Amino acid sequence: MRYLSRIFLHKQEAVRRRFRDGYAWHKALWEAFPGREDRTRNFLFRLDDDHPEFRLLMLSPQRPVLPEWGRWETKEIARDFLNHNRYRFQIRANPAMRRVSDRRRVGIYAEPRLRAWMLRKGEKNGFAVAPESLSLSAPLDEVFFRNGKKGKHVSVDFQGVLTVMDKSAFNAAFENGIGPAKAFGFGMIMLQPMATE
Repeated sequence: MRYLSRIFLHKQEAVRRRFRDGYAWHKALWEAFPGREDRTRNFLFRLDDDHPEFRLLMLSPQRPVLPEWGRWETKEIARDFLNHNRYRFQIRANPAMRRVSDRRRVGIYAEPRLRAWMLRKGEKNGFAVAPESLSLSAPLDEVFFRNGKKGKHVSVDFQGVLTVMDKSAFNAAFENGIGPAKAFGFGMIMLQPMATE
């Protein structure tokens, strides 16, 4: 990903535009990349309630073309940003697992399983999470509507300290996100480099 955008939108304007769930926000953000209607939507985003506004952070490989809504600030990510060994991280994820009986994906709610999920995702994506640094929010259900059908995701905020073990896998995780439901505002990993001791 090359560009980080920060977007602010007043809640009344979001209601007027019917941005009512993560998928609606995703469709609205896609307007910032005209001429790519038939391509894979390859940006990541995160939505936060910054009363009385919504604040979105979006990572994208292309510089967005500003739509007619919101206040946008976009900057290019420094080329050496992913060259550090340790970072503080934060991620809003949709932790889920496959149920053995029917292979259906179900949300994870128990804290020990949530911690284990994050540690496994780190190993799979080229980094090790320091277990003593890991903190997480209480799981919240987030309802969405897609193609007229109602669905639900589990939303959990994880934060802590990580050490990069495999730069290639780590870079791919930064670009592609972690876990399911990325089109609904999950999976974008936010990083703050830490000085090497």
